[in-house]
Amino acid sequence: MKFTALIASSILTTCALASSCHPNYDCCNGCDVYYTDDEGEWGIQNNNWCFINDANCHPSNVCKFEAIGYPCCSHCNIVYTDDSGNWGIENDDWCGIRDNCGGNTPSSSSTTTTPTTTTTTKKTYPTVAPSFFSSGNIYSNSQYQSEVQSSINKLSGELQQQASRVKYTPTAVWLAWYGAPNEVPKHLGAAGGNTAVFIMYWIPTRDCNSNASQGGASDLNSYKSYVDSVYNTFRSNGNSRIVIVIEPDTIGNIVTSQENENCRRTAIIHKEALAYAVNKFGSLNNVQVYLDAGHSQWLTGYEDETAAIIKEILDMAPQGKIRGFSTNISNFQPVQREYEYHTRLYDALEKVGISNMRFIVDTSRNGVDISEAFAKTKTWCNFVGTGFGERPKGNPDPINMPLLDAYMWLKPPAESDGSSQGMRTDPVCARPDSLPGAPEAGQWFHDYFVQLLRNANPKF
Repeated sequence: MKFTALIASSILTTCALASSCHPNYDCCNGCDVYYTDDEGEWGIQNNNWCFINDANCHPSNVCKFEAIGYPCCSHCNIVYTDDSGNWGIENDDWCGIRDNCGGNTPSSSSTTTTPTTTTTTKKTYPTVAPSFFSSGNIYSNSQYQSEVQSSINKLSGELQQQASRVKYTPTAVWLAWYGAPNEVPKHLGAAGGNTAVFIMYWIPTRDCNSNASQGGASDLNSYKSYVDSVYNTFRSNGNSRIVIVIEPDTIGNIVTSQENENCRRTAIIHKEALAYAVNKFGSLNNVQVYLDAGHSQWLTGYEDETAAIIKEILDMAPQGKIRGFSTNISNFQPVQREYEYHTRLYDALEKVGISNMRFIVDTSRNGVDISEAFAKTKTWCNFVGTGFGERPKGNPDPINMPLLDAYMWLKPPAESDGSSQGMRTDPVCARPDSLPGAPEAGQWFHDYFVQLLRNANPKF
């Protein structure tokens, strides 16, 4: 949101729907500039901010094709014309010819050839209301700040300076132990007007296909009581902006892990638990709900099966609405690979009648592209060579990734994935591509923090 001392108090702060000028604000009808920032020039219209329309106000500078997902050409050679304007080709893809470009027009040739027609269509998606990530700040929780501080105290020099910049990065609050619902009021109070992000991780027979994070509620009724407790707190804090991600890995395990007796036995209970959580949280106007949908290395090729399971769950939650899906939680896949998975899952969901979904991607540990190495071993536990990824940000690339609501650090990075020792030993954590010396899942792992910090991309 834009604010100035003179006029902020007199301007409504509610966001308009997306326009061709800006993903969250209307185009201005006029060209009077009241404010300028790194996004561009802003005006005032109908007592709210609007974005100055470059096409009308600065016609020589604008690339109108960016609004439909294409860059402008650096040349003026026209090879195709349609209702959008003139088109050229650059870097083996379509690009738009600027209106002030004195380019050639497609001409006929006297040479007889066999014509070849190539049609490239870039899918457009319906505009939806802005997510809670796209206005205001995202809450940075004190537990993660304390964990990072414990590593800052052990470091010196440049690394210590970089670590101090990590400390206040927003991370999700995990509701993953029996007393966690009692901590929710504290977090909402500390968040104030910022968007607070929570993750429900208390489903019965949690993490059914591995050992490191097993646990959760003792049965379905206990889980419902847990959900009810959190729901009641959310409802009594109606002015809070809340995002909740429901049960990482659960849908992925329903889809792909049915050869595991533990997962097969609990699949029906897991569907009922997910539906109950959606039905409760999704009925609140101050809460946006995302179901977890695994990650691209896991569920690529299973999009139709995943969509069918999601439909089954949502059909059991008539009072609940979801905003969309989270992916890459506690994993390491590159954003582009995840977004390609998002588009395929979006299409699969449309085929079963679920439309206009949006996505958030966990960027806490994907700063280094280790996807090829990961594909060989599937070592999800404290993978060697990873780094912090993109910082949490709402609406990070509306032109090229319009389905993406946010980058978010959903996994608090440097909290361990699991250990090769202790009561919850997991053999995956003993592999050579898992950083040794890790504590049990959820505990702070200083050596992993240092690795993530050294390999951060972008750097701190």
